[in-house]
Amino acid sequence: MSKQTQNLLNLTQAADAVGITRKTLYSHIDKGLVSITRQQGKRYVDVSELIRHYGSVSLPEEKVNAVTRSQNKHGDDAISAMQRELAELRKLIERQQLLLEDKQEADRLREQVTGLQNERDVTEKELEKVKAELEAERKKGFWGKIFKKVP
Repeated sequence: MSKQTQNLLNLTQAADAVGITRKTLYSHIDKGLVSITRQQGKRYVDVSELIRHYGSVSLPEEKVNAVTRSQNKHGDDAISAMQRELAELRKLIERQQLLLEDKQEADRLREQVTGLQNERDVTEKELEKVKAELEAERKKGFWGKIFKKVP
């Protein structure tokens, strides 16, 4: 018996396994809620399909052993693959976190630069004002500097 057929139940077994009538199972198949597999003109439902749609499944003893054996072989590989994927995802998250921190630091520095530029602009205006006053003082004659007019 191949691995494929070990996980398949005929429609009567499938209905019994999930605790519904065959009529209800046929209805779910017709609505596309449960998919079937055809082999040699007969219709079967994969155990995983029953679990996907109905949740819990009560399998006949011989099916439980067959499914468990095939799932254990693939389960270990799947777990290892998921653990590797999880490690890769953690690395990606760390990189993204570092990029976010770098962006936040850059934004903070950009704000500081903008603040300093604003201060520079204000200081330049004050300096221009002082230069203009100094130039006005230079243009005054000797006696004008000594005898300032009081407003």
